[in-house]
Amino acid sequence: MKPVIEHAVEHIEQLALRVRNGERRALAKALSILESTRPNDWDTQMHLLELLYPYSGKAWRVGITGPPGVGKSTLIEALGNVIVAAGHRLAVLAIDPAGARRGGSILGDKLRMTTLASNSSAFIRPSSNRGSNSAISTRLRESILTCEAAGYDVIIVETVGAGQSDVSIADATDMVIVVTIPNAGDEIQGIKRGVMECADLVLVNKSDLNVADTKRASALLNRALQLFPPRFPDWESQAVVISAITGEGIHQVWELCQAFFSVPRSSTIAQQRRLQRRVWFDATLMQRLIYHFQSHSELRHLLDTLRTAVEDGTLLPPRAATNALDTFTQRQ
Repeated sequence: MKPVIEHAVEHIEQLALRVRNGERRALAKALSILESTRPNDWDTQMHLLELLYPYSGKAWRVGITGPPGVGKSTLIEALGNVIVAAGHRLAVLAIDPAGARRGGSILGDKLRMTTLASNSSAFIRPSSNRGSNSAISTRLRESILTCEAAGYDVIIVETVGAGQSDVSIADATDMVIVVTIPNAGDEIQGIKRGVMECADLVLVNKSDLNVADTKRASALLNRALQLFPPRFPDWESQAVVISAITGEGIHQVWELCQAFFSVPRSSTIAQQRRLQRRVWFDATLMQRLIYHFQSHSELRHLLDTLRTAVEDGTLLPPRAATNALDTFTQRQ
């Protein structure tokens, strides 16, 4: 009889193979494994990722963000139908906010994309940000990698949509699309630094309700975008009027996506992904360091003591952090 650990390794290897063969159930199971935040699952997650990593990296990664109520889910369904009709396989990773008190999420985005969800060329995965105060989930990068290994060549990430602070999406995707509506103060918000500075494309939605206002908002946003230094030297951000309900402008959005991912821009995107992998490394390192402190009784006691001193105002927070790191390095 094989040891239990060998059975576990064999199971993960079989699962990775099924993911690479495009089995939807296997993909869903792999994503569930990778979404676990239990330290006991880290080795399993690492083994699964290492099996899938060589088969990832070839998809177009598009982040879609914007305040709640601007029609992000409706837009993704309209754009997604255009994408799959063009012969692509699309994965949608929809991030929902976790409740501040109980941590639960509604995860209702899939219910709002009924037509797209029934298409065999599309895969929709709702997930929670687990109360991380971020617009993206803590396992988003792993989810993107896994969907790419499963053969999806376009990945759309829908963020929580907190507003101007959604800059984290630029650290996980290639193209950032910001969705807004007219008469919501976004013309003025566009002048502020924040997610607008990361926007490669701004969509003024709901033109079916008021054509004049959407055109006015688009013109103001285009002027605002010119105030920011370009995110990429070979791409000029712009604002476009659309209606996710009627389909106005959706084909133009897809054409702009194709232009963004054109062959001449491949080196720009490759360089951006290099920087994103470094951000991923830094974030994981910080997570592991905190766990290391909390899993050792002596270090955990030190952290509790330092936190109490910080809360009481008797120790400066940066000094407390320095003391913790000094103790950690001395133990090595």
